[in-house]
Amino acid sequence: MNIIPKNILTTKTARYYIAGPPDAGTIWFVIHGYGQLAGDFIKEFDYLADGNTLVVAPEGLSRAYMSGKIAASWMTKEDRENEIKDYVNYLNAVFEEITKGSVKNSMKINVLGFSQGVHTAARWFTLSKYQFSNLFLCSSDFPQDTDFLTLNKKLKKGKLYYMCGDKDDFIPSDLFEAGKKLLTENNVVFEEFTFSGKHIVEHELIKKIIAR
Repeated sequence: MNIIPKNILTTKTARYYIAGPPDAGTIWFVIHGYGQLAGDFIKEFDYLADGNTLVVAPEGLSRAYMSGKIAASWMTKEDRENEIKDYVNYLNAVFEEITKGSVKNSMKINVLGFSQGVHTAARWFTLSKYQFSNLFLCSSDFPQDTDFLTLNKKLKKGKLYYMCGDKDDFIPSDLFEAGKKLLTENNVVFEEFTFSGKHIVEHELIKKIIAR
């Protein structure tokens, strides 16, 4: 029996959440981690509310029951290239809907990824046809298949902040160090932060970076 894998494009209804004024001068796209839901994740960013900031939390395209709860994820290793292509296209569509296809020069657009969402955020920041401001990567290793030439071009107009907790149960220090080494070897300019804590987005650290 000759078994041949085939692919077909299909329409899927995806979900995302927003908090803040639609005409905001600053937009944060916050990309959740494995096993989370965007509606829960966006609540962590209430400190960004200043009357001129919009927070957008897209939800991973795959859902499943995990430990009796519904959770989402961004991809698996199965058919990975198409999985990546699908979520990059999805995030581009969210971006277009939020900005209505028009981005003012004065507008600041940040991308933040947490845990599994770090790989998603880094790939979207790099592969998207759109230009972003800053990239915040929290509590993960770094995707080795990144197009570093393109990433460096994108970062000429922004900064990369790479951070992890010193007591992270999921990302031990050697994985974080490997991520930093990968960035350094590929001439990526970034700021790294190790904070006292576990597998979280360290919001106090984010606030300090914003306040600079």
